Amino acid sequence: MSLLSGFAQNEAPKGKLVYCSYSCRRPAMGGNNYCELIADSGAVPKVRVVLWENCRWHDEAKQEFTVGQQDVAKMQRLLKDIEIWKLNGYHHDEMLDGAPTYRIYQEYSSGEKFNASWVGHDIKGEALDAYATIEDYFSLWREMVESKAEQ
Repeated sequence: MSLLSGFAQNEAPKGKLVYCSYSCRRPAMGGNNYCELIADSGAVPKVRVVLWENCRWHDEAKQEFTVGQQDVAKMQRLLKDIEIWKLNGYHHDEMLDGAPTYRIYQEYSSGEKFNASWVGHDIKGEALDAYATIEDYFSLWREMVESKAEQ
C-alpha cells in the first residue's frame, strides 16, 4: 500500500540546510544504521555515523567528525540538484514482516522539514536515487567507522 501523507512541496526550501540524514532500520534486533549532518546555526557542523547491524552480536559503532561549511554547502547543492523537496511526504509500506525501513530527512533554517520513508520492493525510483545520493555523500565517513569497527 502506498500513500502520500502530507503533501509534496513544489518549491525548493528557502532556508539554509541545518540537518540531513538517511537511515536503515532492520526489525528483530537487526540494527539501525544512520548518518547525519548537523549544521545548527552558530555551531561547528558535524557528521555523525552510527552503525549497529546484527545488534544481538555486535556493539554499536559510532563516531562524530567535525566538517566545514563547504561540506554543508555541498550537501545542500546535492539536495537541490535531486529536487529532494518533491519527495516530501512520500511513504510506502508493503507490510513485509522483517523488511528494513528506509528514511531520508532534512531540516532548514526556515523551519521547513522534508521526510520520506519506505518499506518494500515497489519503491518510487526518485526515492531510491535520493537515498543513494545521500548515502554516497556520507560514504567517506561511514567507511572510516566501518574500518575502525573491523579492527
